[in-house]
Amino acid sequence: MGFVNDGSVHWSGIANEENTAKILNDMKYFDDDVITIGGTTHKEDAVAGNIKLSIKDKKKLSTGSFDWANISASNKFGSHFGPFFDKVKKIRSDDFVVRKGLVDSIRTEFSSLCSDAFDNLSKKQVCDIVTKSISHNIDYVFVNDQENKSLLQFDPKNHPAINIAETCDSIRFDTPQNAKSSRKIIFIKDGVDYDYGLRLRITSNNGINAMLDVGKGKNRNSYLTIKLQQDSVKKLLQDQIACKEISYG
Repeated sequence: MGFVNDGSVHWSGIANEENTAKILNDMKYFDDDVITIGGTTHKEDAVAGNIKLSIKDKKKLSTGSFDWANISASNKFGSHFGPFFDKVKKIRSDDFVVRKGLVDSIRTEFSSLCSDAFDNLSKKQVCDIVTKSISHNIDYVFVNDQENKSLLQFDPKNHPAINIAETCDSIRFDTPQNAKSSRKIIFIKDGVDYDYGLRLRITSNNGINAMLDVGKGKNRNSYLTIKLQQDSVKKLLQDQIACKEISYG
């Protein structure tokens, strides 16, 4: 499976957040207007007065995933990536043609390092990422189900992974097919496996072209990041968490 990591997902996400905000404002859902917040430095996508909202957009609940968080990972792996980024720093001072010619080899090396990096994450680190990414500093999540023209609202603290992350005995990473930089998170408690569709990715925020400064877009660099993603969205919303459905069709 290929993943887009050139920043385009972020910009399409902003448009989707504005659509959901407009829907909520048109129906005067909150006492205060819903105002979207741009940029990647805020965890909330929008606010309604003091209420902080996370907005997810799905054309179909049965396909694809959405992100819970993109976290800077520069201090989470010790020296594991150190020699690699020292090499990248030197390459960035080379001529454009030299840098462009090294993209494929650097991508392969980075992918292997990301795959090996999962071994450096402790149970506590992973569980902290899960709880903070999903529920910290967010009051409500709205998932826009475009296919059925409805918003699905829930309290992120009720996500079943929150409780199991705080009480599990251990975790296990399962590797999806052909996905070096991605792992499913399986929680284990009393010998029972719990899978709530969470996937952890270790990757770069803007891709290898930006990392070597050979891209055509505005991104001139790329940094190590951890992404927590939600797979099996339909199962989560229909079977695993209580949602309020708000029709706008």
